[in-house]
Amino acid sequence: MTVHSQYIVQFVGFKTNLAEIDFMQRWTPFAANFKRAGIKTIDLYKISDNDKLTFISRNIWDTETYFQHFPTGVAGSASGGGISVTQFGGYWIDENELDNPKIMQLLFTNESFSSISINRKRCTDKVNFESQIEFREKDSTLLKKNLTEILNCTHIKTL
Repeated sequence: MTVHSQYIVQFVGFKTNLAEIDFMQRWTPFAANFKRAGIKTIDLYKISDNDKLTFISRNIWDTETYFQHFPTGVAGSASGGGISVTQFGGYWIDENELDNPKIMQLLFTNESFSSISINRKRCTDKVNFESQIEFREKDSTLLKKNLTEILNCTHIKTL
């Protein structure tokens, strides 16, 4: 592992048929346990127009604490109680990108994109996708292409 940043952003996706309030009641205690384990911030987003994911959390860790908990760079996935979990793993994040955006358009990919505003690299080769891309308004030409894997996310809660 080569350290690329002092921080890692970890993304965890959730698929559920639960109403938003019911999901948040189940998610909050679980997330609070990770907050006590050392996550700096946890932000929950609702995903619109996607049949694979309903919510995604954006978790900011300092690098050392993250690798203490997830040496491979990826946590284990689990399902239960009407919620399935997808671990996207950790990506290097710059200190000036730690604040949570209110709206995100994310893409997890192994493809290469040039001139993207935010293109974060995976923290280990065990993370399934090489890049986590966060599109900005100036990336609109790429967004107009048929990239069906883009996750449209709206912030709903911070822990």
